[in-house]
Amino acid sequence: MGASAAAGQDEASPSPAPDQVTVIAQLVAKPGRESNVCDALLQLVGLARAESGNVSYDLHRLKNNPAAFYVLANWRDQAALDQHMASAHVRTLLNEQTVPDLVAAPMLSCARPLSSPDTRPDRPRATANSPAQVTLVPFFTIKPGAVDAVRRAHLVMVEPTRAEPGCLDYDLYQSREDPSVMFFYENWTDQDALAKHMNTPNFYRYVRGEVDARLVVPWTAHMMAMFSQPSS
Repeated sequence: MGASAAAGQDEASPSPAPDQVTVIAQLVAKPGRESNVCDALLQLVGLARAESGNVSYDLHRLKNNPAAFYVLANWRDQAALDQHMASAHVRTLLNEQTVPDLVAAPMLSCARPLSSPDTRPDRPRATANSPAQVTLVPFFTIKPGAVDAVRRAHLVMVEPTRAEPGCLDYDLYQSREDPSVMFFYENWTDQDALAKHMNTPNFYRYVRGEVDARLVVPWTAHMMAMFSQPSS
């Protein structure tokens, strides 16, 4: 094994659920076909959640581009994901019915969870179709050799952030295809709660102070609205 291969292998971070596969999928509708794509994707939500290997399955829409839809789904393992992708409802709704209404084929990326699930029984919950609620997915492309330091800094942020007023979800993931890429899946009650989070001492200490200097380029984020009612 060469040095570069060994380094790439070292970059994969420990996961609290190493077999779990997270999928983030992007689908962009052709002009005038947004409602058709949205309806098909909403039908797929319930069918996917009913599968035995599904952990979660949520549909979102970009706030600044209503033609762009994002699915974030968690599967028990690769076999569960493979079974889902081969299912009749995926073939019908995602391929036969939806693909003709898309500008391009769906883009799928797989990740692993790095943060443990938020198991608090009384934690606040996200809701669908909330005008104020914000889903944020920031992406971090990390310099070689800095992945573990960024992972540690991000994980320090998880529990304090989940305790902030207005935080509904705050989960960290690492790309399986490119371990130098991490992203958060965040839900906030409103833009004001998100703005306050980004001005906390923890945010400045860890994200601005420790993460930003270790990135290849400044982090970017998708801001979305949740379209499916979360199952849990």
